[in-house]
Amino acid sequence: METITHDDLYNGLINGAREVMNNRQFLNNINVFPVADGDTGSNLFSTMHSIVYHSERKENTKTTLEAIADSAIMGARGNSGLIFAQYFQGLSEGMTSETEITRENFVTAIKKAMDYAYQAVEKPVEGTMLTTMSVFNDALIKEVNSHETFEKILSSAFAKVEDAVENTTGQLKVLQKSSVVDSGAKGFAYFIKGFLAGIQGHLLSKDSLDTEEEAIPAIDIHDHEIGEYRYCTEALIERNEAGENLKTVLSDIGDSIVQVKGKTKTRVHVHTNDPAEMFDRLSKQGKLIEQKVDDMNLQYERVHNRKYKTVIVTDSIADLPKEIIDDAQVHVIHMSLLVGEESYIDKLTVTNEKLFDLAKQKQTHPTSSQPTIKNIENTYRYLLTYYDTVIVLTVAKALSGTYNAFKKAAETFEENKQSIHVLETKQNSVAEGLIVWQAIENLKAGKSVEEILSEAERSISQSKILVKINTLDNMIASGRLSVRAGGIAKKVGLKPIVSLDEKGDGEVFKIAFQAKTAQKKILKHLKTLNEKKGIKYYAVTYVDDKKLGEAFAEELSGVLNKEPEFITKSSGVIAMGAGKGAVAVAYITE
Repeated sequence: METITHDDLYNGLINGAREVMNNRQFLNNINVFPVADGDTGSNLFSTMHSIVYHSERKENTKTTLEAIADSAIMGARGNSGLIFAQYFQGLSEGMTSETEITRENFVTAIKKAMDYAYQAVEKPVEGTMLTTMSVFNDALIKEVNSHETFEKILSSAFAKVEDAVENTTGQLKVLQKSSVVDSGAKGFAYFIKGFLAGIQGHLLSKDSLDTEEEAIPAIDIHDHEIGEYRYCTEALIERNEAGENLKTVLSDIGDSIVQVKGKTKTRVHVHTNDPAEMFDRLSKQGKLIEQKVDDMNLQYERVHNRKYKTVIVTDSIADLPKEIIDDAQVHVIHMSLLVGEESYIDKLTVTNEKLFDLAKQKQTHPTSSQPTIKNIENTYRYLLTYYDTVIVLTVAKALSGTYNAFKKAAETFEENKQSIHVLETKQNSVAEGLIVWQAIENLKAGKSVEEILSEAERSISQSKILVKINTLDNMIASGRLSVRAGGIAKKVGLKPIVSLDEKGDGEVFKIAFQAKTAQKKILKHLKTLNEKKGIKYYAVTYVDDKKLGEAFAEELSGVLNKEPEFITKSSGVIAMGAGKGAVAVAYITE
């Protein structure tokens, strides 16, 4: 076999995706790098799930690969998913249109794919998925001019990939300490294994993965006349025929309801003021596969009533009241929240209370996923049609790859490099929100972009967050506290006050053994700090108990002799880590 066909390539790629999906739990179990949060398998599952469900065989090789790349980007989650999506993008860029693919054409495209994957990462680390991609590329280049068949060349390269996976244990200390291979590297090996089997005609059964491909027409509704409903939402759900009529289920919370039914899936479009309630109801009708929410009011205001020439952008981890965001026309990029196989949109399609319920029902700890580079690029492109300057304030890069994604996406706009400014707050939650709030106030005051950035940088160095934890369960479930240490801490009634250090890494600020004692320690610290340095601004957030947040704010007001700038509910990302009953205060000193 000197060549492979367009059909062979498609079957191989889809089979590779299914092989990865089949090994999701194992990949989660060995995930310790870069963070031991056990979600690499889930993130890769989401990416491959999107490929299997949403790509299709096109008229030639290049257009087929473009469809696969687009589907990968749609479903990409986490670092591993984003790298894989970029790999497919490079593969599509490097491939020709011919339906008969030579070894030389294939190797050229694989080299392009590897290059794209490396470019997606600000600081590539060897001993990871990138290493196995590089090994696969090098092995193919070495063998391309041999007299072996296409199949044997691929088999030889796969053997080299498997060896490289085993070697990752010795390349990173954290892997060596845990005696595991890198989860992302193993995920790539599974993909090549499935790809090779597909080329050989050994296809995994669709039924075994319950991934029957089905064409569901997209709903295209452009009549966005602003009425009583704010959000334009769309969902794709997998459901059985016995389910209720979705128009009946949703009619009391929205209008413009359109549903398109397939054999097992339904796509539904609704205008509503309560996306979280809508998706909660839909989740009871079947498995949510896709969620989409557009803020029609904000889109309308941006086009017809733009207030400033500069727009402030942040991520949904920044806790800030909706009315402040709306008034300043701030653009929020929402994180994804993964619960089992379902993905929700932070602060839009799931409440913190519902998140806790889902975690209990599915007996799994929710994880979060950063936005894709492609989505951020699209956001920049959209905003630059209306604004002269974009100021981005992100969560600490020690906690998330979001900052790097914003920076990487900005590189696409080299001609507008003075128009996009990305600043890492080195904070999260209400501390990040407080820095965004100050930037908003400076924007309202008519300060220049340089002044807004300069004051934000100054505030970053003078900001702090203190979180009073009510339960250790979420810290244990997320892996931030070991089961053994957590069990001991719970027995003695430990109530830690957690914070972030100057680099944005998590730290234990103080320890108490009662909730009241922890609160007293926070109040004492702020009182002393206010007397010594002066607290310029402060704000409060709560996870699920508004009365608890308000009571905390009232005590702070008594100690500091001034009201907080705002009190707000936390993001789902913060709720997952802090747990029920948590409250936090953030401040910026003089």
